[in-house]
Amino acid sequence: MRGTLSFRIGVILLVGFVLLQLLLVLVLQLPGRIDDRGYYGLPRPAAFAELVRAVEAAGPAGAPRLVETFNGSLFTIELRSRAPDDFHEVPERMSALAAEYRRALAGHNVVVDGGPGRLNALLGDRARPLRFLVPIRVTVWLRSGKVLVLTGRPADGLRAYFAQRSMLGLVGGSVLLLALWIALRQTTRPLQRLTAGVRALGEDLDADDVRPEGSREVRTLAAAFNDMKHRIARLVEERTFILAGIAHDLRTYLTRLQLRAEFIADAEQRARATRDLEQMSALLDDSLLFASLGHGPRDEAESVDLAALTRDLAALHPHEARIRLDLPPACPVLANPAGLERVFGNLLDNALRYASTVTVRLESRGSRTVWSFEDDGPGVPAEHLSGLGTAYARLDPSRDRRTGGAGLGLAIVRALTEAMGGTVAFRSAPGRGLHVEVAFPSAAPAT
Repeated sequence: MRGTLSFRIGVILLVGFVLLQLLLVLVLQLPGRIDDRGYYGLPRPAAFAELVRAVEAAGPAGAPRLVETFNGSLFTIELRSRAPDDFHEVPERMSALAAEYRRALAGHNVVVDGGPGRLNALLGDRARPLRFLVPIRVTVWLRSGKVLVLTGRPADGLRAYFAQRSMLGLVGGSVLLLALWIALRQTTRPLQRLTAGVRALGEDLDADDVRPEGSREVRTLAAAFNDMKHRIARLVEERTFILAGIAHDLRTYLTRLQLRAEFIADAEQRARATRDLEQMSALLDDSLLFASLGHGPRDEAESVDLAALTRDLAALHPHEARIRLDLPPACPVLANPAGLERVFGNLLDNALRYASTVTVRLESRGSRTVWSFEDDGPGVPAEHLSGLGTAYARLDPSRDRRTGGAGLGLAIVRALTEAMGGTVAFRSAPGRGLHVEVAFPSAAPAT
């Protein structure tokens, strides 16, 4: 069963309440004595025959009072001036019962039928004890010309009593359900707040602690979560501090090596050494940037014309001739300009490292704007697509360290994009290049 905890428990309580009410109705419909069940709420044929004779013996004056005396039990008895008009054929399974009543009242005209009720056709010949909604009815023509009608369901007073008790049970059950629902809400609300706190942790390690509330178990869980959050924040802070210290010390040695490289007499060896030192410096920069992403608050988003920014960045790129643009006149998004520049540079450099041309497109998809980069390189095998965007991941031989890069370019793209509230998707087909889609929330056009 899907849904919230409140919904699940509420459904269980509601189903249990309905089943309880149905059970009460069934129990109230059953006669009190086992022997009576064989006659579906009617008196025994011999006893009914004695009743008919007593009514006839009471005469016109005493017959109504006698009938009224019996009309208060589990069956209804009436003295009418004419027979009912709505006779229904008695169910086949009850034909033996009808025959017993006819034999007991052999000197009278007796009709046993399915009784009144709109549900008679639905129940058919499925005889049930007391048949509360569609009772069995026995009609007897008396010698005085009157008609005695016996219906196998409680009299009006007893039915009113049952209805009153059922209404009290319904109202009491409804009040109980309401009280249980309020208690359930009070129980699950702390869990909902704890869930919100867990989600906030995924976006910002400096988010406020979850307030311990609710039951003892929920308070213990909230306190444990707060402790875990503090430990994670402390570990991330220590990691960043250590990396920053290492980077600071390494830059000192890199600077010395760069100065010494100038004294290398062989021009080719000097160029190789300089290139290696530059790659080491870039690796340090990317590592520090990646270490600082993903654990702080999201960057402040602002409305940026991504189409204009893309044109400017492409014009300034040293390989502008290899860049194809397919952009609308304007395309405002909610993002951080500095982050967008880094995403553009990383994706473009990654594509141009393995392809001759890159096509950059912009299109709107509902409330999101998709910034896509498609190259004409060898592409990435399907089994390696899931590894794109993972830090220091080396994919296939065509994209190894010999081609440059430290394995952090796409990881930084993913981290920066998610920090700005966007998403990154990779897809590729053999021989058709890599297709990267970066989606950001669209912004209202400037007026």
